[in-house]
Amino acid sequence: MNPPGRRTAGQWLRGCGALIVCVALFLFAKQVRAFQEPGAGTFATPPAQSPQLIPRTHAEREQRFLNQHRIILNVQVNDPSGKPSSNLTQADFTLFDNDQPRKLVAFSPMKGDSAPAPPHVIVVLDTVNNFSRSVRSDEKELEKFLKEGEGPLAYPVSIGVLSGARIDMGEASRDRDVLLADLKLRAGDLHSTGCLTAHDESEGALAKTFGGMAGGGFRGESAQMLTCLNSRFIYSLMALRDLAEAQVDVPGRVILIWIGPGWPQLTNRSFTPDPPEVKQSFFAQLVTLSTVLREAQVTVNAVASPQDLPFPQAPMDDSFFGGIVHEDQVRAGNLGLHALAHQTGGRIVTYVSGMATQIRDCISEAASYYVLTFDAPPAAGFGEYHSLAVKVDKPGLEVRSNTVYYAEQ
Repeated sequence: MNPPGRRTAGQWLRGCGALIVCVALFLFAKQVRAFQEPGAGTFATPPAQSPQLIPRTHAEREQRFLNQHRIILNVQVNDPSGKPSSNLTQADFTLFDNDQPRKLVAFSPMKGDSAPAPPHVIVVLDTVNNFSRSVRSDEKELEKFLKEGEGPLAYPVSIGVLSGARIDMGEASRDRDVLLADLKLRAGDLHSTGCLTAHDESEGALAKTFGGMAGGGFRGESAQMLTCLNSRFIYSLMALRDLAEAQVDVPGRVILIWIGPGWPQLTNRSFTPDPPEVKQSFFAQLVTLSTVLREAQVTVNAVASPQDLPFPQAPMDDSFFGGIVHEDQVRAGNLGLHALAHQTGGRIVTYVSGMATQIRDCISEAASYYVLTFDAPPAAGFGEYHSLAVKVDKPGLEVRSNTVYYAEQ
């Protein structure tokens, strides 16, 4: 029995692990706050002088307001068989903002590549959060999809590989042979780049390794494991944010197909509770990421998700998937792949055989969808939460779109 006040080696190690992870998260918090700061040269007035107002014309003020407050939603409507429904009119739709009907300022049915700005597809193979064997299997399924048809693809497709904190993205093409050559080039050394393989190489341990995503799960026994979970969480978020930012000025809807189990949610009980500065950081990052995904018109599809989604809540539980109203409520898991997929109107597809078909099904939704536009009121402060719901006045139809936005001031 240990004397009072003495700590066992295991207790000391868990404490060190929690401290290291907390420090890592705090460093990330400082990075996130830096994202919100104006860049150098934003204000041309020297510090010794009073700030000067920049005169704008009425048209310029109107355009600035629209840029900040006009919300564009891509709405997917599928019939009971899962095929896109293409015969609806504006009268069939009602948009609710915080449970109140909102007037549409524009409505446009979209027909695939005949749209003014055709959609494009980005497929990401996640090597940070997956084992090498699974990554290679996913690559084979993507290859199968590219080979299963003849002629050009319906929409331009880019193939990216998440490695570290960045996604190495190939050129977009509709040519199957070009994409197959690009995939072959990347697949030559395609393997897990995440630190998870340093702990357990066995494929059967994937669920245990992802226990850091679940409520409870297992108690991490080393600082190395906790730091690994934390690093993969940060790298995944940074990569997704950078991808979305690169798409903001690219016209058209983005069908993002993220292949992999998702990233850790950092709810392992060995982590210390999030201090206020980390919660503030998580919330600022959530608002920023949610906004840039919406502005870039990115629909996130999570493919190859675990069979049993490792969430403490039931799937599609509003308390997890519905978004965060205030920073006091936020947790790392609220920035997870599956929460973001739901909030952008995408699919969450569990891992089964036939992934090539699942990839094709995600892409097929670009054939027909609807664009709804409305003007959001100015927010009272940063990160003002708004729930969104789109209803269609016809029975039996599945409707998916953005479920949340954070209003601008």
